[in-house]
Amino acid sequence: MPFEERLRQARSLLEKKLLVVSELTRRLQPKGITPIVVGGSAVEIYSAGDYLSADIDLVVASRQQAIAELQQMGFRVEGRVFYHPEWDITLEIPDETLAGDAERITEIQIDGGTVYCIGLEDLILDRLNAFVHQRSEEDGRWARVLLQAYATEIDTNYLKARAEQESTRAALEAMLQEIADATPMELGNSEPAE
Repeated sequence: MPFEERLRQARSLLEKKLLVVSELTRRLQPKGITPIVVGGSAVEIYSAGDYLSADIDLVVASRQQAIAELQQMGFRVEGRVFYHPEWDITLEIPDETLAGDAERITEIQIDGGTVYCIGLEDLILDRLNAFVHQRSEEDGRWARVLLQAYATEIDTNYLKARAEQESTRAALEAMLQEIADATPMELGNSEPAE
């Protein structure tokens, strides 16, 4: 099925965004470039659409190559963002370097394509940094939401070590404790959640 038709059949805005990133990835990977979803767009993915991001934030190793492909796809440059008028999709490339561990990137399969997303722990750290250093309560709320939603999947050792480096360890420990206090222990489990 042609790409435009797949976009028309998307069941949600998030699915539409993922299809666009998948198409961009398909075009860039033969050139050795892999776009990675970051920022609010990554929160939207990990929260299954509960968080709504106005645009798609990508880290792309070669901004120039990405711009060329985006223009071929019909995106227009509007300041520092790219907008596709027919698809009503806005995309931004805030950086060329991933602020996180490339080994922790999550692969999402969609309609025969792949989308790469910043690792969960690195995304939580990003939100935690904004909460602590920029005093963003909203980012703090989403750090908590993600910590709670993925409590059994998170690499807490990595998270704590990175939070120590970022001077956010105290805030992380407080959030983890809040979540542990709010989560009743399962029957038969005598170990408190870490």
